[in-house]
Amino acid sequence: MGVKLRERKLKNGRKRYYLDIYHNGVRSYEWLHAVEKNDDKKQKKQLAETIRAARSLELESEGTNFIPKHKKKVTVSKYFDHYLQNYKQRDIRSIRNAINKFQEFLQRPNFTLSNLSQIHLEKFKYYLVHEAGLKGETPYSYWKRFKKVLINAEREGYIKDTVYKRVRWESSNKKAETTLTKQILTEDEIQALKSTYCGNENVKRAFLFACYTGLGYAEFKSLTWKNIVNDRLVIDRIKTRREINIKLSPFAQELLGEPGNGLIFDLKHKGKFLSEVAIKKNLTNMMRRAGIDKNITFYCGRHTFAVRLLSNGANLKTVADALGHSGTAHTIKYLNYVNSIKDDATSSLD
Repeated sequence: MGVKLRERKLKNGRKRYYLDIYHNGVRSYEWLHAVEKNDDKKQKKQLAETIRAARSLELESEGTNFIPKHKKKVTVSKYFDHYLQNYKQRDIRSIRNAINKFQEFLQRPNFTLSNLSQIHLEKFKYYLVHEAGLKGETPYSYWKRFKKVLINAEREGYIKDTVYKRVRWESSNKKAETTLTKQILTEDEIQALKSTYCGNENVKRAFLFACYTGLGYAEFKSLTWKNIVNDRLVIDRIKTRREINIKLSPFAQELLGEPGNGLIFDLKHKGKFLSEVAIKKNLTNMMRRAGIDKNITFYCGRHTFAVRLLSNGANLKTVADALGHSGTAHTIKYLNYVNSIKDDATSSLD
């Protein structure tokens, strides 16, 4: 293993430092700063040498619990900002929310990341469940996102893995994976909604279409007639980028209306997409008119679709594919829900 400081000559008497790294049988290069004609060349070289030494120490300490001195000084706020700036995945909003919750809990922006301990994380877990004002599956969802940040910090040598690996989330709290906490509509309730007035007809059509296809609100924002091919719905799920390819029922096709340009469902007001609050208000009023005493959100259409498939004999893999899930781990909660209904029905038999 070796980290050597080298320089490359540029035009007009300029040059640029870079690191020539040979580690685990692989050679790589990392570009550093440039040295302009009027710069203090001695100072710039000292800076480059300092970076080289730090990078060498990082590589040498891989696989150990040693944290280099320069990384021990990094604050949680600085690390989180850097992490978010370089994060490119689609769940960045959820990651940012989880980080914000941790900062609300810690309330110490100058706290160094290297001083983070298991005790801090145990207290943070308690905060999410009991003090943060979160409900249902949200506390566990926040924890999963924040743990993703911790794993990255450990991989980059800022913390030890023992900081988070011993923090266990009890199975009774892992509702997000095994228990369905959202409300589900029955077949009779879906039929009742078909003839129920809604203040926004497009919201009603879109929600019913979700009950027949499992689409989330994000997919409706890009759904056009290009996604309807030979009576099939073909679209990528925004969250996972996995293709959804399902045959549309006659009623689902009826909900589409006549072919045209632009989005199939107009869910905008004054050029902007309706907020989830606005959609929820329309759905709540529609449920009240239909005599349905349930707390229904737009996402409940997706859950309802999954339960309908399982109730009609589809297997877990089929449902996972129809929902655009990457596997069956997130689909098991729907099977548990269906099984609980069967248990209730059989246990009540005289």
